[in-house]
Amino acid sequence: MSNRMLKTLVGVLAVLVVAWALMQFVGGRGGGPERAPFTLSEAAELDLDSVVIAAADDTIRLRGGADWTVNGYEAAAETQESLKRALAQAELGPLISRNSENHARLGVTRAAGRRLTVYAGGTGQLSLIVGGRGRAGDQAYLRREGDDAVYTVQGTLVSLVNRRVDEWRNKEIVQADRDLVQRIEFTYPDESFALVRQDTSWRLEPSGAAANEMTVSGLLSILSGLRAVSIAADSVADTLTWELLAGRLRLEGPEGTALAELLFLESDEVGFYVRRAGAPAVYTISSHTGGQLLKREEGLALTEEG
Repeated sequence: MSNRMLKTLVGVLAVLVVAWALMQFVGGRGGGPERAPFTLSEAAELDLDSVVIAAADDTIRLRGGADWTVNGYEAAAETQESLKRALAQAELGPLISRNSENHARLGVTRAAGRRLTVYAGGTGQLSLIVGGRGRAGDQAYLRREGDDAVYTVQGTLVSLVNRRVDEWRNKEIVQADRDLVQRIEFTYPDESFALVRQDTSWRLEPSGAAANEMTVSGLLSILSGLRAVSIAADSVADTLTWELLAGRLRLEGPEGTALAELLFLESDEVGFYVRRAGAPAVYTISSHTGGQLLKREEGLALTEEG
C-alpha cells in the first residue's frame, strides 16, 4: 500500500470518528436539526395555582390567589403576568443532546439546574429543568423532567427562573393618587408641620405660608409611585430601632381619610430604611429620594424668588 493511499485511509477514518462522536453528543438522526415536540405556551393559558422554582441552594414558592405571595411575602402585582408572558414567549431551539451523560455538563441535572414546576387545578402541569447558559445572553439549556432530551430555550424565562426571592417581592412602598392627597404631615425630631391643599394651591400649617407649587408637585409625583431599591432581609430588619426616626410622613385624603403613613430611618449603608406604619416589610430607598421626600418647612415655602 502506498503512502498516499495510507494517508487517504487515515483521513477518511478520522472523519468517520469525528462524525460518530458528534452524533453521540447531539443525538442527531439526520434530516436537519430536531425541534422540541412540545411548547410552553399552553401552560401560559392555564389558571395558575402556584409556581415552584427549586434549586440546590434555595426554593422560590409563588402562590396564586387574589394577591400572589412569594415564600410567604407579598409578591409584586405583575407576578402572574410575568410568569405567563415568559412561558408564552419562550422560544425552544433544536435538540442538543439525548445522552443523559451530557446533563451535568449542560447543567440540567436536578442538582445543578433550576426546576420550574407549574401547578393549575391543584396538580403539576409542567415540570422543567433549566440549566446552564447558552451562547446568547437570554439563552439556556432545558429539558423536561423524566426526559433525557435537552433543547435550548430563549427569552425572559431564563432570567425569571434565576430571580432571588427579593426580586419577586412587591417593592411598591406607596402609590398615592396625587389628586386625592389633601394633607401631608411632616414630623421630625425637632420640627412638625403640615402641607395642606386649599382649592388649587397649597399652604403650610400652622404658619399659613404659601408653598412652592413646583416643589409640592415634585413631592406628589414621587409619592404617586414610590418604589424601593431593595427589601431588607429579615435578619437586618429585626435589628432596626424605629423609635429614633429621621422623619415621618402621614398622607390624608378627603375628609381626613388616612392614605399612608411612612417611617424613615437614615442609614450610611443604604440611604434610608422605610416602612409603612403597621406593616412589617422594610424597604430601602436612596439618600437622594429620601431627601426629596423629607422636606423641611423652609424647603417647601414659597420664596421671593419663586
